[in-house]
Amino acid sequence: MKKIRVGLIGCGRIVEVLHVPALNELKSKVEISALFDKNPAAAEKIKKYYALDAKICSAVPALLKTGIDAVIISTPNFTHYQLCMQSLNAWKHVLIEKPMAVNLRQADDMIALAKKKHLILQVNQTLRFTPEYVKIKELIDSGRIGKPLHIRCLRASSTTPDKGWSSGASWFTSKKSAGGIVMDIAVHMADFLGWCFGETEKIFAVNRTEITGNDVPDNVTAMFDFANGATGVLELSWTFPAGTGLLEVYGSKGIIRMGFSEAGLELKLGDGKYKPVKSGKVKNSHAWFVDSIKVGISGNPSPGEAGRHALAYCAAINQSAKIGRPVRLL
Repeated sequence: MKKIRVGLIGCGRIVEVLHVPALNELKSKVEISALFDKNPAAAEKIKKYYALDAKICSAVPALLKTGIDAVIISTPNFTHYQLCMQSLNAWKHVLIEKPMAVNLRQADDMIALAKKKHLILQVNQTLRFTPEYVKIKELIDSGRIGKPLHIRCLRASSTTPDKGWSSGASWFTSKKSAGGIVMDIAVHMADFLGWCFGETEKIFAVNRTEITGNDVPDNVTAMFDFANGATGVLELSWTFPAGTGLLEVYGSKGIIRMGFSEAGLELKLGDGKYKPVKSGKVKNSHAWFVDSIKVGISGNPSPGEAGRHALAYCAAINQSAKIGRPVRLL
């Protein structure tokens, strides 16, 4: 069977450290054959560093005409909708970075067009493909800790992404570009809370925007009221003295936690001691994407609907913070 030909739209930090290495591990199934970035030097850098036999295109329409089968869209948030619709209309399968869009109307349009054209639309909600997080969901779903009661997640860093993770990428902290810690981190962590605990009745959130001097939230605390009677708390910051990441899941029979010791993922049943849990291997996002294109494999953990799910949490958090009271998900 011939290889899937992929074009990369956007050649920034995430492409360098994630997308190209992951695709290179699938060389028997896929090849990177076209690149585009509004900064040609970024595309040149990726091509040279990874010795890619790929054409650097001057515009997205040119890339879409190179004979590719699929695209990976890794551009600033506010560009996702237009680029995705453009790619789907050109009959290309799409793997798109989170958040999949700026609002739910855009997300619905993207999902509808992909279904109409029978194309794969996958959102890179990476926690759904990360072994430790997949294992946590498996433990909850299997009933290992009993009835879900409460989930708490803390994710913090000491600086904004444009000064750390992706130096100079100012769109991360721009309201006009749909940046901010909600779209950057809550889109992952709130999605995970809902993925584990199910339907959410209401969310109440408090956002802070003034600490870093940007016009987007840099600190968020959100409380979740789940339909199954459980509760949750999500705490996010770009302004702590040091980065940290903690996760706790409480059930009627036990506790799961991660980030509290060198053991990583741990499980405690009843009044016993915490014991390390091995997470095992899982198929990553890129393997799911390629296999879904090649053989139409079912059960993809992050189709367009999952991306919409994550975006709905972001919208609810922002709306609740704006009006000062709990809101329901749309």
